[in-house]
Amino acid sequence: MIVARASELVLRRVVGRDEAVIAVGEGELRGDALACALHADWLVLASDVRIIIDTPRAWSGVVWRMGRGALALCVAPAILPAMIADLLVPAGRDPLQWTNEWVGARSAIALDAAANLIRRRGGDVLERAEFARLFAAGEPQRGLAAFLNKRVRTNR
Repeated sequence: MIVARASELVLRRVVGRDEAVIAVGEGELRGDALACALHADWLVLASDVRIIIDTPRAWSGVVWRMGRGALALCVAPAILPAMIADLLVPAGRDPLQWTNEWVGARSAIALDAAANLIRRRGGDVLERAEFARLFAAGEPQRGLAAFLNKRVRTNR
């Protein structure tokens, strides 16, 4: 799993990835950095991010992430961050640190499975395969045991 600032990612590697990518957007997000962020499996945005869609690559990311919803940008571009982000970082927090904490509190294999489903647009066969992989790895059983024992689940 790769967790990185969008400005540090390379579009060719993001599009051709074989592992989950979590992009963190902060400050002014535009051009290839915006394209990388939008093509990533998970997008985390700082609460004060400013998004500028200024290149064809950036627009390709908008269409990939939003589909026909990209047409809404013609009407209300000010709501773009809330529409495209998977998570918004609380104000005053360092976005990369917050994202690493968020990822650390979750199952890496479950996040990877979700990323695969999102990237491949789901489907019954793919969903069954991902759930089989999760159950074979014991992820749900560990979470259930932690819940029943009233303790916080720790991830590997």
